[in-house]
Amino acid sequence: MTLRSTDPYVIRAIDHTAFLSNQTRTGFLLTAAQEKAEKVIRDSSEIRSEIEPLLISPKAYEKVMDRLDRPKEPKKKLVKAMRDYKKWSKKNDLAKTV
Repeated sequence: MTLRSTDPYVIRAIDHTAFLSNQTRTGFLLTAAQEKAEKVIRDSSEIRSEIEPLLISPKAYEKVMDRLDRPKEPKKKLVKAMRDYKKWSKKNDLAKTV
């Protein structure tokens, strides 16, 4: 990617912001462009399901799919909480109130 600007202020502002963000100029510009692109897509789409596939990077998608394929074991506290809730809801007969 090549960036051409005749305005030295623009280049200095980009470089300084990239430095503050601990990024290279290219990394900063790509991140900023991606964020802007996603905002425009979100703002112009009326239906959320239209945009969901566009707003996750391939790397993040792979990570999500991997976690779904190989879920972690639930923590003991979660299992206990689920058992306690099940007992509590039976005892309080929540099925009839719904």
